[in-house]
Amino acid sequence: MPPLLGTLVALTALASCSDVRDRGVVARAGDWTLTEERLAELLVVAQPFPLDTVAVSELAGHWVAAAAMSQRAAAGDSLLGSEAMEAVAWAVRREAILDADREQRLGTTVVVTSAEAAAVHEEGALRLVAQVQRRAEPGMSSGMRLQQQRTADRLLQEIADGGSWIDAVAESEDEASKPSGGVMGLFGPGELPSTLDRVAFRLEPGQVSPVTQSSQGFHIIYRPTFPEIEFQFIGLLRERRLAEADAAAAQDERTARGFAVVPGATATLRRIAEDPGVWLESRQPLATWGARVDAAGDSSATHPAGRLTASVIARDFHFVPLQALAQWAEAGQERLEDLITDVGTRELRIVDAAARGMALDPALEESFFLAHADQMEYWTRALALGAADAPSREALARHMALIAAREEPVRVMSPLFEAWLLDRVDTRVRMRGVLAAIVQARATVEPGGGPNGTP
Repeated sequence: MPPLLGTLVALTALASCSDVRDRGVVARAGDWTLTEERLAELLVVAQPFPLDTVAVSELAGHWVAAAAMSQRAAAGDSLLGSEAMEAVAWAVRREAILDADREQRLGTTVVVTSAEAAAVHEEGALRLVAQVQRRAEPGMSSGMRLQQQRTADRLLQEIADGGSWIDAVAESEDEASKPSGGVMGLFGPGELPSTLDRVAFRLEPGQVSPVTQSSQGFHIIYRPTFPEIEFQFIGLLRERRLAEADAAAAQDERTARGFAVVPGATATLRRIAEDPGVWLESRQPLATWGARVDAAGDSSATHPAGRLTASVIARDFHFVPLQALAQWAEAGQERLEDLITDVGTRELRIVDAAARGMALDPALEESFFLAHADQMEYWTRALALGAADAPSREALARHMALIAAREEPVRVMSPLFEAWLLDRVDTRVRMRGVLAAIVQARATVEPGGGPNGTP
């Protein structure tokens, strides 16, 4: 066995004491443990890798989730079954229901012609913006940051020399915009992050920006000409106007239905932000609304009374970065009430759609399943889920080596699917262990360095 793999197999070795609170342990998944010493060795061998608490905690969390998946698959849990799919598709299914509901209610009232879209494009108050991004998050080493900047400079030069924008997008690290030619969306002034906003609203159609640095990395911004993106522009403009019409209709609906935020809901919301996982099954109400009443005073069966529960917010919060969650935990009363109102309105629409018997296109449901099946094919290979010796510590160690060395991209699990897995395995990440591993690794690669990236 190669020395690196031998070292990494030890990452999943059973510790002499399984209590994750013991000194020397970073994380636990069932009876598998990740020690400070072994994680530090991984970080050293895998350099360059950011030696900060955010990056290393994410690495430890990835180990925990992958270990839980390996163990539960070996125990016979169906990772393609109905329970797993409910967790995997919860967010995308809700968005699909909301889109279908909005189209059903308002679709015929919002029409955008090509001539109208061309006029809006030329006027420039709304701009379709595309980008190529090379990521450089806080905590990334200076060497890696310089490498990302040089890659962005090279891509810009290739464009200036007559190269294809699409070829440049192929090297973008913004996975959200990459499939649509780098198109980020249709934005008004102030709707993009400030650095990108200033650049985007200086560009003329057909112009490409210099390499622009933000907290997320290095960006090349492009404002396409109308003929290049006519159909995308029309579609995005219609979506924007449909959303504006829906917002106005939502206010009227909330008034008619007596929508109300429950007393004490904002305090509950702060507690949910502190630890969403413990609220996933909570039925505690945060907002309520009544049934729609007709002219005769009768309640409508297709627009029933309902409530927003803590479990819905908790599920939504699983998709929010930890830093943003911390901000919600400290947010003011008005902002928290606005969030409850927004999420509650979405829940009202979903409840109404279900009462009307709305069903998603079976082809769309099938696409959700196939996307998850594709992910599971990857995990089956990476973790040897179907092997005779599963669950395999060796497969997990090999996977972690590739991830940390960036020889294989990180496949992010659906947050609720990950929560579903972790609920079935005793797991924990110990932050003191993360810090200790960072200190040990930094003592080797950056003598004199501290845990926060400063000498």
